[in-house]
Amino acid sequence: MKRWTVSLEEARELARRSAEAHANGGIPHAEVVAEMLADMEVDLARMVAEYDGSPARARELLEALVIAEEEGVPAPTCAKIRQDFAARIHDLHAA
Repeated sequence: MKRWTVSLEEARELARRSAEAHANGGIPHAEVVAEMLADMEVDLARMVAEYDGSPARARELLEALVIAEEEGVPAPTCAKIRQDFAARIHDLHAA
């Protein structure tokens, strides 16, 4: 197995970030979680928009939706994504 390596510049940046996080306490957990949930919402909306009608993509999207719900994406947001997905499926079958 090849050892993980970083360039000198990357090592300096990592050391700088580590020192800053140590001195300032880092990013609050709530901010990290909020950003993660917002990213999940964007990703799910993108997945619905790009859905091509294939069963594999449907399964992938539904699995991602279940994970998002479990991780804490708000229920109204998940319901909207499900509605958008249903509309997308309807549109694909009507075409």
